[in-house]
Amino acid sequence: MGDLHTNPTGTPKTATQYYAHSREGVSEEEWQPLIEHLVATSELASEMGQVIGVPDMARLAGFLHDIGKYSQEFQARLRGSKRRVDHATAGAKEIIQLFPEERDRKLAKLVSYCIAGHHTGLPDYGSSADMDSDPTLLARIEKKNLPDYSSYKGEIDSDQLQIKPPRLHVNRDNPGFTLSFLTRMLFSVLVDADWLETECYMQEGQAPLRGQHASIEILADQFNRYLDRFKKPQKEINRKRTEILNACVRKSEEQPGYFTLTVPTGGGKTLASMAFALNHAYIHDLQRVIYVLPFTSIIEQNADVFRQALGEFGAENVLEHHSNFDWEELRKANDDETNALQEKLRLATENWDIPIVVTTNVQFFESLFASKKSRARKLHNIGKSIIIFDEVQLLPLEYLKPCMLAVHELVQNYGVTAVFCTATQPSLQRFFPDGTRFTELAPNPQALFTFFRRVQVKNLGTQTDDEIAERLNDTEQALCIVNTRRHAKGLFDRVNGDGKFHLSTLMCPAHRKAKLREIRERLVEGLPCRVVSTSVMEAGIDVDFPIGYRAIAGLDSIIQAAGRVNREMKLASAEMFVFVPDTEFIKRPPTFIQQTGSVAQAILRGHADPTTIAAIEAYYRMLYTLQNERAFDAREIIRLLDKGNDRIDFEFETAARNFRLIDQNTVAVIIPYDGTAKRLINALQYAPHPFKILRQLQAYAVNIYEREFLDLQSKGVIWTIIDSYHVLDETQTHTWYHDETGLQLAEGSGGDAIFYDG
Repeated sequence: MGDLHTNPTGTPKTATQYYAHSREGVSEEEWQPLIEHLVATSELASEMGQVIGVPDMARLAGFLHDIGKYSQEFQARLRGSKRRVDHATAGAKEIIQLFPEERDRKLAKLVSYCIAGHHTGLPDYGSSADMDSDPTLLARIEKKNLPDYSSYKGEIDSDQLQIKPPRLHVNRDNPGFTLSFLTRMLFSVLVDADWLETECYMQEGQAPLRGQHASIEILADQFNRYLDRFKKPQKEINRKRTEILNACVRKSEEQPGYFTLTVPTGGGKTLASMAFALNHAYIHDLQRVIYVLPFTSIIEQNADVFRQALGEFGAENVLEHHSNFDWEELRKANDDETNALQEKLRLATENWDIPIVVTTNVQFFESLFASKKSRARKLHNIGKSIIIFDEVQLLPLEYLKPCMLAVHELVQNYGVTAVFCTATQPSLQRFFPDGTRFTELAPNPQALFTFFRRVQVKNLGTQTDDEIAERLNDTEQALCIVNTRRHAKGLFDRVNGDGKFHLSTLMCPAHRKAKLREIRERLVEGLPCRVVSTSVMEAGIDVDFPIGYRAIAGLDSIIQAAGRVNREMKLASAEMFVFVPDTEFIKRPPTFIQQTGSVAQAILRGHADPTTIAAIEAYYRMLYTLQNERAFDAREIIRLLDKGNDRIDFEFETAARNFRLIDQNTVAVIIPYDGTAKRLINALQYAPHPFKILRQLQAYAVNIYEREFLDLQSKGVIWTIIDSYHVLDETQTHTWYHDETGLQLAEGSGGDAIFYDG
C-alpha cells in the first residue's frame, strides 16, 4: 500500500496504511485512514472541550483513544478476522507512559480512564490484586500481552502531544469529587466526538440530521413576543402572575450562578422560569435550557406549553427526553418532513444538542453519574446551560448530597446557571460550600404566598375510611389523596354514586391520561367528580377542586395537594383537610411517610397557617435535623468518587450501579388496554429489533414489585414474550385489569408501596 500521507505535525510520511473503520460495500481503498479519524476526532473533541474549558485534555484524548488500532491484529479484524481485539487499552496505557512527570501523571490518569472506557464505560480504578482479565483501569494499564501498536509513532509525533491542566475551582470539602467530575466531562467529550466523527464516515460524509437549530436569540425573541399577550391582564390573579413573570425577565441580567424561584402553586412558574432562562441565556451567551421535572406524567404538558410559546420554532427546538415519549406520534402526518423531524429529535436524545431539553430527575441525575457512554455522552452539553429544577423538593433525600455536589461542579466549573423552583423550597444551602449565594427571582415571596392563599389547611386528626368516604359522598366535587395504592383502592371502593374516579400507578399511563381528561371535563362542566388518588395527582397536574383531603404526609406533599384546590381562586376560600388514616389497608406506613408525617404534624400544631414560608423553613429545618449526614448520601456515592485531594482511584462503575433514584427491583407488566396496545403487543412477538415498539408500549406498562409479579404469574395470567417482556393475558384482562382501578393485585401481595412515575 505505502500511501503518502501527512502526520499531525505536517511532515509527509510513507508508511503502511492503517485504517480506523471499514464500510460495507466499498473497497479497502475507501476505508477510513486511522490517522484521519484520530486527527478529526481530536479536533472535534478540542472544539467541544473549549465550551467547558478542557480543550487541551480533550484534544489529547482524541489523538490517543484509538491507537490500539495500529496493531496488525486489529487491521486483520477489519479484513474479516473473527478474533476480538482490545484496542482501547493501548491509549490508556500509553498516555501514562508519555507523561511520567509527577505533575502530569495525575492528569494523564484522568485521561486514561476516558480512553480505557470509551467503548465499555468508565471503569473502577481497581487494585493490585486484579487479574489481567478484570475490567478495572489498573488491570488494563498493567496488561502485559497487548498487540503491538507501536506503529502509531510513525504517524503521531509524541513531541506534539501536550497535557495542560484546566482552570478549575476545586471544592475544598470534596476535592476528589472535582477531579472525578472533570473526568466524567472529559469522557463525555471524547465519546461524543468519537461517535459523531465515526457516524460522519459511516454515512459517506453526509451529515446526519443533527444541529441546525434556531439560535437562543431567536427563541428568546419569539418567547418574549408570546409573553406580550399577558401585558394587560384583566383578572387580579393574572396580574399577579404577570408581576412574577416580569420580575423573572428583569433578573435575567444577573450574572450566572444559583437562583431560586419560590412561587405558590398556580403562580405561573412554568412560563416565568423559562422566560428567565431564555433571556438569561441570550444575555450571557449560554447554549441551552434544560428543564428538569420529577415525573414523566407532567413533562408532556410543560413541553407543550413551551412549543406553543415558541410557535413555528417549537417543534424542532424542544426535546422531550424521558421513558414514555412516543416517537411514533411524530409519524402521524406520514410525510418526509415529519419523519425528518422525528429522526432529528431522536438523534438529539443521544447528546442533547438542541436548545431546549425537557427531562426527568431520573434521566438528568442518573446520566450525571452514569459510566456507560450512551448515557454519559450528553454531559458536556450540559455545560454553559441554564438548568431549571422544577419541584426540587421531590429529589430523594438519600441522594441529595451527591446531586447537589454535582450541581455545584456544573455551576462553579462548567458555566451553568441553576434555578431551583418550587412552592416549598427545601434548605439546599446546607449542601453547598459556605458563602454560596442564592438569588431569589420572585418579588417578595411571602407576599405572594399571602396573595395566593386560597385554601385553609385544617387538621382533622384521626379519621376512619368510612368517615372520609362519608365526607366525599356528601360533596359533589372533591379530591382525596392518600399515600399508598392499596389504601387508594380501598377508600375508592367506599365512595358511592356517579362521577367517582381512582388514580394510581396501578393504572398504565395511557389509562391515567384518559381518566384525567374526563376529570377535567367534569370539573369544568360542574358535574359530580370525586377523586381518590395516590400522590400522582400532586405535582404539576392542572385541576381545580372546591375541597380536598390529604392523608398525613410531608408538609411539601400537603401544600402540593392544596394546590389542586381552588387553583383559579374562583371561591373566596376553600378547605384542605389533613387526616391521620385509621385504615385496614395500611399494615405499616412507609418509613419515610412516618417520619415526614410526624414532622408535618408538629408544624400543623405550631403554625396557624402551615403554608407560610416560615412554616416551610421550619419543616425542613426539623426534618433535616432528624437525619444523620449519611442519610443524604445513603449509597455512599461521594465516597466512591472522592478519595481525597491526592488520590484518583475512583470507582466510576460502582457509583453508577449504586446511583438509582427509583427502586429498580420492579417488573413492568404490559397491559392490553386498547386496540393500539394489542397491536403493539402482537408486533412485539415478531420484531427483530423491538426497541421502537417497547418505547411505545411504555404508555401501557404498570410497574409492580417482584413479589407482586410472582403472585400474578402464579395465577397464570401473565405470559412472557422472548423471555423478557411480560404481558397481562388479554383473555384475563377484564378480571385482572379494572377500568376504574387498573391492575388488580393478588390479595395480600402488597400495595403499600409508594410509586413515583419518574
